[in-house]
Amino acid sequence: MSESDSARAACVVTEPERSLNGPEAAIVVVVVILAVLLALAGMPALSVVVLLAEATDTGVRLVRRARLGKRAEAAA
Repeated sequence: MSESDSARAACVVTEPERSLNGPEAAIVVVVVILAVLLALAGMPALSVVVLLAEATDTGVRLVRRARLGKRAEAAA
């Protein structure tokens, strides 16, 4: 490792991954359940796959936004 690589690595701050708490998990579960219900309404298989992928992505984004909001409130 060169000197510049070690200096760059020293500047990187990583947070440990933490598991979802109750409200965060509820967000993901509700979004995925809604997607499954829509899928069972008779959508084609490819649409179901895309819907579930988008719903999962949306749930994860909402959880991240909720976590950032909690950090902002804690910092204020």
